[in-house]
Amino acid sequence: MPGRRGRLAALGAVLLALAGCGKPSIEARPAMWRVSDGDTTIYLLGSIHLLPPNIRWQTPLIGRAIATSDTLVLESSPEETVDFPAIAQSVNLKPVRDRVSPGKREILDAMIARSGIARETLDGYKDWALATTLATGDAIAAGATARDGVEAKLWSAFRSSGKTRLAFYHAKEQLDQLDALPDPDQRKMLENTLSGKENYWETLKTWTNGDIASLEKTAQCTPLEGKLVGQPNDRWARWIIARMKKPGIVLVAVGLGHMAGPYALPKLLAARRLKVERIE
Repeated sequence: MPGRRGRLAALGAVLLALAGCGKPSIEARPAMWRVSDGDTTIYLLGSIHLLPPNIRWQTPLIGRAIATSDTLVLESSPEETVDFPAIAQSVNLKPVRDRVSPGKREILDAMIARSGIARETLDGYKDWALATTLATGDAIAAGATARDGVEAKLWSAFRSSGKTRLAFYHAKEQLDQLDALPDPDQRKMLENTLSGKENYWETLKTWTNGDIASLEKTAQCTPLEGKLVGQPNDRWARWIIARMKKPGIVLVAVGLGHMAGPYALPKLLAARRLKVERIE
Protein backbone atom coordinates (compact mmCIF):
# COMPACT_ATOMS: atom_id res chain seq x y z
CA MET A 1 0.00 0.00 0.00
CA PRO A 2 1.39 3.46 -0.86
CA GLY A 3 2.08 5.76 2.05
CA ARG A 4 0.12 8.91 2.82
CA ARG A 5 2.76 11.16 1.24
CA GLY A 6 2.74 9.00 -1.90
CA ARG A 7 -1.05 9.12 -2.20
CA LEU A 8 -1.02 12.89 -1.89
CA ALA A 9 1.70 13.21 -4.50
CA ALA A 10 -0.29 10.99 -6.87
CA LEU A 11 -3.44 13.02 -6.34
CA GLY A 12 -1.48 16.22 -6.91
CA ALA A 13 -0.02 14.92 -10.16
CA VAL A 14 -3.46 13.95 -11.46
CA LEU A 15 -5.05 17.28 -10.60
CA LEU A 16 -2.15 19.26 -12.01
CA ALA A 17 -2.31 17.31 -15.24
CA LEU A 18 -6.03 17.98 -15.53
CA ALA A 19 -5.98 21.62 -14.48
CA GLY A 20 -5.34 22.85 -17.99
CA CYS A 21 -7.72 20.46 -19.75
CA GLY A 22 -11.09 21.36 -21.18
CA LYS A 23 -12.75 18.61 -19.13
CA PRO A 24 -13.73 18.86 -15.46
CA SER A 25 -10.98 17.37 -13.34
CA ILE A 26 -13.01 15.91 -10.48
CA GLU A 27 -16.50 15.95 -9.01
CA ALA A 28 -16.38 17.43 -5.52
CA ARG A 29 -18.96 17.02 -2.78
CA PRO A 30 -18.24 19.74 -0.20
CA ALA A 31 -19.87 19.44 3.20
CA MET A 32 -23.02 21.50 3.77
CA TRP A 33 -25.47 21.88 6.64
CA ARG A 34 -28.94 23.37 6.95
CA VAL A 35 -30.07 25.41 9.95
CA SER A 36 -33.82 25.91 9.89
CA ASP A 37 -37.01 26.80 11.71
CA GLY A 38 -40.51 27.57 10.47
CA ASP A 39 -39.71 30.44 8.11
CA THR A 40 -35.91 30.72 7.98
CA THR A 41 -33.25 28.55 6.39
CA ILE A 42 -29.52 29.17 6.64
CA TYR A 43 -27.18 26.92 4.67
CA LEU A 44 -23.64 26.45 5.98
CA LEU A 45 -21.17 25.52 3.24
CA GLY A 46 -17.60 24.50 4.03
CA SER A 47 -15.54 26.37 1.46
CA ILE A 48 -11.98 26.39 0.18
CA HIS A 49 -10.44 29.72 -0.75
CA LEU A 50 -8.18 28.57 -3.61
CA LEU A 51 -9.02 25.94 -6.22
CA PRO A 52 -7.54 24.64 -9.46
CA PRO A 53 -9.85 25.29 -12.42
CA ASN A 54 -12.26 22.66 -13.71
CA ILE A 55 -13.25 21.24 -10.36
CA ARG A 56 -17.01 20.84 -10.27
CA TRP A 57 -18.34 21.44 -6.78
CA GLN A 58 -21.88 22.72 -7.32
CA THR A 59 -23.82 19.55 -6.55
CA PRO A 60 -27.60 19.61 -7.03
CA LEU A 61 -28.11 20.46 -3.36
CA ILE A 62 -25.52 23.24 -3.41
CA GLY A 63 -26.96 24.55 -6.66
CA ARG A 64 -30.41 24.64 -5.08
CA ALA A 65 -29.02 26.52 -2.07
CA ILE A 66 -27.43 29.10 -4.38
CA ALA A 67 -30.59 29.47 -6.46
CA THR A 68 -33.02 29.82 -3.56
CA SER A 69 -30.94 31.92 -1.15
CA ASP A 70 -31.65 35.64 -1.10
CA THR A 71 -28.43 36.50 0.77
CA LEU A 72 -24.82 35.33 0.65
CA VAL A 73 -22.46 35.74 3.61
CA LEU A 74 -18.70 35.11 3.35
CA GLU A 75 -15.78 35.61 5.71
CA SER A 76 -14.68 38.64 3.68
CA SER A 77 -15.43 40.12 0.27
CA PRO A 78 -13.35 38.68 -2.61
CA GLU A 79 -13.39 42.16 -4.14
CA GLU A 80 -11.64 43.80 -1.20
CA THR A 81 -7.95 44.59 -1.55
CA VAL A 82 -5.47 45.07 1.26
CA ASP A 83 -1.80 46.05 1.41
CA PHE A 84 -0.54 42.70 2.68
CA PRO A 85 3.19 43.55 2.81
CA ALA A 86 2.49 46.66 4.89
CA ILE A 87 0.93 44.47 7.60
CA ALA A 88 3.13 41.41 7.10
CA GLN A 89 6.56 43.01 7.22
CA SER A 90 8.61 44.05 10.21
CA VAL A 91 12.19 45.11 10.90
CA ASN A 92 15.01 43.42 12.79
CA LEU A 93 13.63 39.92 12.27
CA LYS A 94 15.85 36.87 12.16
CA PRO A 95 16.17 35.18 8.76
CA VAL A 96 13.41 32.66 8.19
CA ARG A 97 15.78 29.69 8.41
CA ASP A 98 16.89 30.74 11.89
CA ARG A 99 13.30 30.91 13.13
CA VAL A 100 12.38 27.28 12.53
CA SER A 101 13.67 24.05 14.01
CA PRO A 102 16.57 22.43 12.08
CA GLY A 103 14.46 19.41 11.20
CA LYS A 104 12.03 21.58 9.24
CA ARG A 105 14.48 23.66 7.27
CA GLU A 106 14.43 21.33 4.29
CA ILE A 107 10.64 21.58 4.14
CA LEU A 108 10.94 25.36 4.51
CA ASP A 109 13.39 25.60 1.60
CA ALA A 110 11.09 23.55 -0.63
CA MET A 111 8.03 25.64 0.25
CA ILE A 112 9.92 28.88 -0.36
CA ALA A 113 10.98 27.58 -3.77
CA ARG A 114 7.37 26.68 -4.63
CA SER A 115 6.11 30.07 -3.48
CA GLY A 116 8.19 31.88 -6.11
CA ILE A 117 8.89 34.69 -3.61
CA ALA A 118 12.44 35.80 -2.92
CA ARG A 119 13.85 34.55 0.36
CA GLU A 120 15.00 38.08 1.16
CA THR A 121 11.37 39.23 1.01
CA LEU A 122 10.16 36.41 3.23
CA ASP A 123 12.92 37.11 5.75
CA GLY A 124 11.11 40.38 6.44
CA TYR A 125 7.75 38.70 7.11
CA LYS A 126 6.40 38.04 10.58
CA ASP A 127 5.74 34.41 11.45
CA TRP A 128 1.97 34.52 10.82
CA ALA A 129 2.56 36.13 7.43
CA LEU A 130 5.18 33.50 6.57
CA ALA A 131 2.75 30.73 7.47
CA THR A 132 -0.07 32.08 5.33
CA THR A 133 2.22 33.02 2.43
CA LEU A 134 3.91 29.61 2.28
CA ALA A 135 0.57 27.80 2.47
CA THR A 136 -0.85 29.98 -0.28
CA GLY A 137 2.30 29.43 -2.35
CA ASP A 138 1.77 25.68 -2.24
CA ALA A 139 -1.81 26.12 -3.44
CA ILE A 140 -0.73 28.39 -6.29
CA ALA A 141 2.03 25.95 -7.25
CA ALA A 142 -0.73 23.34 -7.53
CA GLY A 143 -2.57 25.50 -10.07
CA ALA A 144 -5.11 26.88 -7.59
CA THR A 145 -6.29 30.48 -7.74
CA ALA A 146 -8.61 32.70 -5.73
CA ARG A 147 -10.72 33.43 -8.82
CA ASP A 148 -11.51 29.70 -9.07
CA GLY A 149 -12.19 29.42 -5.35
CA VAL A 150 -15.63 28.86 -3.87
CA GLU A 151 -15.99 32.38 -2.46
CA ALA A 152 -15.17 34.17 -5.72
CA LYS A 153 -17.59 31.99 -7.67
CA LEU A 154 -20.39 32.51 -5.15
CA TRP A 155 -19.78 36.27 -4.94
CA SER A 156 -19.96 36.55 -8.72
CA ALA A 157 -23.12 34.43 -8.95
CA PHE A 158 -24.98 36.48 -6.35
CA ARG A 159 -23.80 39.74 -7.92
CA SER A 160 -25.07 38.63 -11.34
CA SER A 161 -28.48 37.80 -9.90
CA GLY A 162 -28.69 41.06 -7.94
CA LYS A 163 -28.89 39.34 -4.56
CA THR A 164 -27.56 40.64 -1.26
CA ARG A 165 -23.89 39.93 -0.49
CA LEU A 166 -22.43 40.39 3.00
CA ALA A 167 -19.13 39.68 4.74
CA PHE A 168 -18.42 38.94 8.39
CA TYR A 169 -15.09 40.80 8.25
CA HIS A 170 -13.18 43.31 6.23
CA ALA A 171 -10.07 41.68 4.75
CA LYS A 172 -7.77 43.98 6.72
CA GLU A 173 -9.60 43.10 9.93
CA GLN A 174 -8.79 39.42 9.39
CA LEU A 175 -5.11 40.20 8.84
CA ASP A 176 -5.02 42.50 11.86
CA GLN A 177 -6.32 39.66 14.01
CA LEU A 178 -3.48 37.43 12.87
CA ASP A 179 -1.00 40.25 13.35
CA ALA A 180 -2.20 40.68 16.94
CA LEU A 181 -1.40 37.08 17.88
CA PRO A 182 1.36 36.74 20.50
CA ASP A 183 4.75 35.68 19.14
CA PRO A 184 4.47 32.08 20.47
CA ASP A 185 1.15 31.64 18.65
CA GLN A 186 2.60 33.01 15.44
CA ARG A 187 5.57 30.65 15.73
CA LYS A 188 3.14 27.75 16.27
CA MET A 189 1.29 28.73 13.09
CA LEU A 190 4.56 28.63 11.16
CA GLU A 191 5.60 25.29 12.65
CA ASN A 192 2.19 23.83 11.80
CA THR A 193 2.54 24.99 8.20
CA LEU A 194 5.91 23.22 8.00
CA SER A 195 4.66 20.06 9.69
CA GLY A 196 3.33 18.51 6.49
CA LYS A 197 -0.02 17.86 8.18
CA GLU A 198 -1.71 20.92 6.73
CA ASN A 199 -0.51 20.77 3.13
CA TYR A 200 -2.73 21.95 0.30
CA TRP A 201 -3.32 18.54 -1.26
CA GLU A 202 -4.52 17.10 2.02
CA THR A 203 -6.85 20.07 2.46
CA LEU A 204 -8.15 19.74 -1.09
CA LYS A 205 -8.77 16.03 -0.74
CA THR A 206 -10.61 16.51 2.55
CA TRP A 207 -12.75 19.30 1.12
CA THR A 208 -13.48 17.42 -2.10
CA ASN A 209 -14.79 14.43 -0.16
CA GLY A 210 -16.61 16.46 2.48
CA ASP A 211 -14.55 14.42 4.91
CA ILE A 212 -15.46 15.97 8.24
CA ALA A 213 -14.57 12.73 10.05
CA SER A 214 -10.90 13.12 9.10
CA LEU A 215 -10.90 16.70 10.30
CA GLU A 216 -12.46 15.63 13.59
CA LYS A 217 -9.61 13.19 14.18
CA THR A 218 -6.94 15.86 13.82
CA ALA A 219 -8.76 18.83 15.37
CA GLN A 220 -7.35 20.02 18.68
CA CYS A 221 -8.70 22.01 21.57
CA THR A 222 -5.75 24.39 21.99
CA PRO A 223 -5.53 28.11 22.81
CA LEU A 224 -4.37 28.81 19.25
CA GLU A 225 -7.32 26.92 17.73
CA GLY A 226 -9.57 28.79 20.12
CA LYS A 227 -8.33 32.08 18.71
CA LEU A 228 -8.21 31.11 15.03
CA VAL A 229 -11.38 29.01 14.91
CA GLY A 230 -13.32 29.31 18.16
CA GLN A 231 -13.51 33.11 18.36
CA PRO A 232 -14.65 33.67 14.75
CA ASN A 233 -17.14 30.80 15.01
CA ASP A 234 -18.64 32.25 18.18
CA ARG A 235 -19.06 35.60 16.42
CA TRP A 236 -20.64 33.96 13.38
CA ALA A 237 -22.91 31.78 15.52
CA ARG A 238 -24.27 34.87 17.26
CA TRP A 239 -24.95 36.49 13.87
CA ILE A 240 -26.74 33.37 12.62
CA ILE A 241 -28.87 33.11 15.76
CA ALA A 242 -29.94 36.74 15.34
CA ARG A 243 -30.64 36.22 11.61
CA MET A 244 -32.87 33.23 12.37
CA LYS A 245 -35.40 35.67 13.82
CA LYS A 246 -36.12 37.03 10.33
CA PRO A 247 -37.67 34.97 7.51
CA GLY A 248 -35.67 34.15 4.41
CA ILE A 249 -32.97 31.89 3.00
CA VAL A 250 -29.28 32.62 3.52
CA LEU A 251 -26.13 30.88 2.29
CA VAL A 252 -23.13 31.19 4.61
CA ALA A 253 -19.81 29.94 3.18
CA VAL A 254 -16.71 29.83 5.39
CA GLY A 255 -13.52 27.78 5.38
CA LEU A 256 -13.98 24.07 5.96
CA GLY A 257 -11.73 24.18 9.02
CA HIS A 258 -14.47 26.10 10.82
CA MET A 259 -16.85 23.17 10.45
CA ALA A 260 -15.04 20.52 12.49
CA GLY A 261 -13.45 20.06 15.88
CA PRO A 262 -14.40 21.26 19.34
CA TYR A 263 -15.21 24.76 18.06
CA ALA A 264 -17.14 23.64 14.94
CA LEU A 265 -19.79 26.11 13.83
CA PRO A 266 -22.54 23.46 13.39
CA LYS A 267 -21.82 22.19 16.91
CA LEU A 268 -22.02 25.67 18.39
CA LEU A 269 -25.39 26.24 16.75
CA ALA A 270 -26.75 22.85 17.79
CA ALA A 271 -25.60 23.48 21.36
CA ARG A 272 -27.69 26.67 21.30
CA ARG A 273 -30.77 24.60 20.43
CA LEU A 274 -31.00 25.37 16.75
CA LYS A 275 -32.02 22.64 14.33
CA VAL A 276 -28.84 21.74 12.42
CA GLU A 277 -28.72 18.98 9.77
CA ARG A 278 -25.83 17.77 7.60
CA ILE A 279 -27.39 17.57 4.12
CA GLU A 280 -24.33 17.16 1.85
